[in-house]
Amino acid sequence: MTFLDLFEGALADRADSPAYGDVTYGELDRGARRVALRLAALGLQSGERIALYTENRIGFVYAYLAALRSRLIVVPTNVMYRASDLSHVLENSGAACAIVSHTTREFIANVPNAPRMLAVEEVERWACDASIEALEPARAQPDEIAVVLYTSGTTGRSKGAMLTHGNLAAIAAQIVAAWRWTSSDVLLIALPLFHMHGLGAALCGTLAAGARIVVHERFDADRVLDELRSGAYTMFFGVPTMYVRLLERAAGAPVPPLRLYVSGSAALSSDTHAAFAKRFGAQILERYGATEFGFALSNRYGGPRIPGAVGVPTPGTSVRVVVPGGVEAVPPGEVGELLVAGPTVFKGYWSAPDATEAAFVADGDGRRWYRSGDFALYDRRDDVYHIVGRSKDLIISGGFNIYPREVEDEIERFAGVRACAVIGVPDPARGELPVAFVECDGPLDEASLLAQLRERIASYKVPKALCVVDELPRNALGKIEKARLKELAIAPPYRAR
Repeated sequence: MTFLDLFEGALADRADSPAYGDVTYGELDRGARRVALRLAALGLQSGERIALYTENRIGFVYAYLAALRSRLIVVPTNVMYRASDLSHVLENSGAACAIVSHTTREFIANVPNAPRMLAVEEVERWACDASIEALEPARAQPDEIAVVLYTSGTTGRSKGAMLTHGNLAAIAAQIVAAWRWTSSDVLLIALPLFHMHGLGAALCGTLAAGARIVVHERFDADRVLDELRSGAYTMFFGVPTMYVRLLERAAGAPVPPLRLYVSGSAALSSDTHAAFAKRFGAQILERYGATEFGFALSNRYGGPRIPGAVGVPTPGTSVRVVVPGGVEAVPPGEVGELLVAGPTVFKGYWSAPDATEAAFVADGDGRRWYRSGDFALYDRRDDVYHIVGRSKDLIISGGFNIYPREVEDEIERFAGVRACAVIGVPDPARGELPVAFVECDGPLDEASLLAQLRERIASYKVPKALCVVDELPRNALGKIEKARLKELAIAPPYRAR
């Protein structure tokens, strides 16, 4: 089965119902088929890559569906990318065409050997032109590559994850089932459509369920609150930073209860979870996902939704917590590397056979598992999984393992702390020392914070330096870019003492 099969099932039942904003399923389908015809007229052939380098708008969706119908390979491209990152994605993917907006055109024009550009405004005109016949191309097979989605790139050059038409279907189907999505739901998002959270969960999930999605180009807390207060929505998906901002701005009229709030793409602090439940009368459902496999773990829709936990495997997904670098499972409660298997797991990295080989491991039965690179533990008491950090973020100090997320959770409990990031810096005696960068609402009482930490965690885990920053560096999805912090930490005044 492919994602288009799911979309066409919703189309058959909901042709006259709104799908994206006020655009109906029928209009979305006809528009995408018209765009597919024009793309074919430009000489684009199945298997060629087409970059979508444009902000959230209906033209993105028309182009995405048209490309899937034409068996083109979609390369969603971060609109925040500029010369270096943009050149890498376009060159690495070998994009034959890039759909751009008035804003993004100026950046791609300066890229050497840039591909042919097509204005998204033109795509939108084609979609609405009833004189254009609708193309009925040959159907893609489930194992054909549909999307090359580049990783967030917080640790080095991003890699292009090859997701098949079958992967997209499995990802959409699993979250529709896990979150009890129905055609009566209306989802509000301000997530970028170039990322798995916005594309795979929000857009594909909506169109598979026959529901309706309303997409903002960018996040504005006051605007989102006004819309939520209208009572028109049943669901909202966001990243932790969005929920923090909503709490900060929610002093006005109450928000009618929504059926579901989902958080992902970064860890949600326990304090934010509790404060949101108190203020909005709803517990956020936290899930765990990645570009390479969609959404492997999710807190149960029916509860309990445990702060700091990412729940249980989504339908059809298998996970295993193993000895780092191996396939042998660790006992419950112990930390190990998380492996993921199932129909949502990607095919491999584009033009990177060595990276693909390193990303997978086979168990004794020959089953192929993806090495997530994340450390996790299984809590048998609550029957849930916890993500405790990235393997690349592990700090080894004097022979002891320090998982940054554990320390960050404790720091974020301190009054006035909005967010923090703990990294390791080189130390000749102990190998590494933990250093914390802290984002606060006001002045930080460092002595009180350190005293509290010494009471709650082992002494070797307590940061040896604290650095208050106005704002932690984040990517488009709200993930803190620790590589940038490490650049700061190697020079005074941030060197650990």
